[in-house]
Amino acid sequence: MSRPSSNLQINSDRLWAAIHETGKFGGTPKGGVRRLTLSEEDRLVRDWFRDACEAAGCEVYVDALGSMFAVRPGRDNSKPPVGLGSHLDTQPTGGKFDGILGTLAGLEVFRTLNDAGIETDAPLCLVNWTNEEGSRFAPAMMASAAYAGEFTVDDILSRRDAEGLTVREALDQ
Repeated sequence: MSRPSSNLQINSDRLWAAIHETGKFGGTPKGGVRRLTLSEEDRLVRDWFRDACEAAGCEVYVDALGSMFAVRPGRDNSKPPVGLGSHLDTQPTGGKFDGILGTLAGLEVFRTLNDAGIETDAPLCLVNWTNEEGSRFAPAMMASAAYAGEFTVDDILSRRDAEGLTVREALDQ
């Protein structure tokens, strides 16, 4: 693989296209996005994200709370991965950029590194955290908080939305 270039730049057209393509999942008539966590729209964008990450050479893992971890191998995969990411879910009246820009920017970093033939020393891990917005299940930042040890997995899985559906049930749908 080649050495990193000081002129390395993302493909902004590709990133812009990804933003608009994913904006169709839960897109609203006025250009916003309604993509509540673990809804059908969220499932569709998660499938798109998984496919895009796999196409970029990543292995994608999903944890017990539905968070997605796309790992791009490095030269030394015994090293801890360098993490980046955000979330794909939105507020009920969200925009095209909130949350998803962080995940799509991370994906674009992977694609740009691939285009340039750059192999990183350590693996890279792009995360899509489940229920960061907290608009369907309380609390916000649910999965990342559990990952940080603030909540147990069982506590999170038992949380209910306004219709009485638990996170566990929503994950199983």
